[in-house]
Amino acid sequence: MVAHFIPAPHHMSVPGFVYGGLLASLVDCHAMATAASSEIIDNLAPRFVTAVLHVEYLKPTPLGPELEIRGHVKERSARKAVVELTVSAAGTVTVRANAVAVRIPKSMESAVIPLTPE
Repeated sequence: MVAHFIPAPHHMSVPGFVYGGLLASLVDCHAMATAASSEIIDNLAPRFVTAVLHVEYLKPTPLGPELEIRGHVKERSARKAVVELTVSAAGTVTVRANAVAVRIPKSMESAVIPLTPE
């Protein structure tokens, strides 16, 4: 899965660079969407939550260029998915991450919503 995001000036930490917390949030959200996207059935995507998130900041991420967030499922079981991710700015990978996404408990399954309006 690929997503694109353009950080705004309020996403800055040090002048000219993106806040690391935003980058962690982007890979976290993208990991859960990546885990869910490969299991869509009858227009319903299962919900996942984060069990583990590991983020490596390889280089400062410049503010300005569109960011590309890429994720792929490396490992999957009935209950969880391990997702590997990168964030790139202007073609340079600045963040590498991996996440363990776990399915929500049965008691929370009513929170699953259709992908398209009925």
